[in-house]
Order: sequence, then structure tokens, then C-alpha cells
Amino acid sequence: MSNLNDRQQPAPAKRIYAKKSATDRAQERHERLLEAGLQLFATQGYTQTTIEALCSEAKVTTRHFYQSFQGREALLLAVYNKMVEELQIGLLTAIQAEHQNMHEKIQQVIQALVTHYLTDTRRAQIGVLEVVGASATVEQRRREVIHSIVNYVQVFLNTVMQEKKIPERNYYWLAVAMVGGINEMMAEWLMNRSISLEELVQEIINTVNFMAGNQGN
Repeated sequence: MSNLNDRQQPAPAKRIYAKKSATDRAQERHERLLEAGLQLFATQGYTQTTIEALCSEAKVTTRHFYQSFQGREALLLAVYNKMVEELQIGLLTAIQAEHQNMHEKIQQVIQALVTHYLTDTRRAQIGVLEVVGASATVEQRRREVIHSIVNYVQVFLNTVMQEKKIPERNYYWLAVAMVGGINEMMAEWLMNRSISLEELVQEIINTVNFMAGNQGN
């Protein structure tokens, strides 16, 4: 009789921690650390932010931090790379979109580049200022990103050239000047916000229109 009762009892249920797998919990901690990096690197600065502060902001242990990232530099690179990936998607979409005229094309591309950063100034603070000279590895990545954006702008200018809207020539150096100029304008705005975000975007558009409009002179 006792054997029968033993057979009828259900097997003990497996413990499910908050109904999430270990992989899901690790991914959530990873995402919280990315958000903590975005917040603290932007507001406190990369060099002033400790791993302890990042763990406190993300509500994770130091052990969990090192399960996701090798150190602060790795987290900064992960935050930066995520921003760059989103930026590149926006740029490509703007370049491939159909527009009525060249000025409209330029406006869409500039807005994709600038608005992505400046609608959340934490992104701009990191992407324009904090990554500069953070380490040799981060600086190398920053230069790679600048060149990739230059390539996007050059593709855009070549497309406009093929439509016979600007003269035929090599637009690489103009693309370099545009990207460098936009970056410096955003940096200046972050450190001295004497105009509104909307006014800054318009100033950048005016500058790029001037450069593109006078490139044949």
C-alpha cells in the first residue's frame, strides 16, 4: 500500500527563479550594465566612473559584471558599438530614401546623423566626447567609426553626383570635412549650449549645404 502511495505522489517541481532561465537573467544583467554605462559615462565621465558605481547603477554584483565584460573599457566599447550600429542603420535608410531635391536629401542625411545623437544627449556625450582618448583601443575604434561614417557620406555624395546634381569628382575629402565639421559642431554645442537643439541642427544643415553648394568652386 505504501508503495502505491509513493508511486502516486507527483515528482518535486524544478525551482524556476522568477520564471526566467539563467541565460535570460544573464542577458538582463548585460542590458542593465549597458544602460548603466550609457548613464554614468555620460553624466560622470568615463574616467570618473568606477566599476563599483556601474554595478550599483545596474543592480548587479561585481562577479556578474565580469561575467559580461572584462572591464570598464569593454563596457564603453559595447555602449559605443551599440550606438554606432543604430546610427549606421539610420544613415543607410536616409541615403536610400527617395527625395525631391538635393537639399532635401542633405537634410535627411544630416538629421539621421545628428538627431540620433542629440535627441539623447547621453549618446552625444559619449560618442563625441568621452570616447576621445579614452584608451588606445577605444581611440582606434573611434577612428574606424569616423571613417565608416565618411564612407556613408561619400556614397551619398556619389549618388547625388550620378544624378547630375553636383559636378563629377572625388568626394572623399569633402566627406571628411563634413563629418569632421559636424562632429566639432556637436562637441561645441555640448560644452556651450547657447542655442537650441533645433537651431543647431539647422546650422549644421546650412553649413553642409554651403559646403556642397560651393564644392565646385
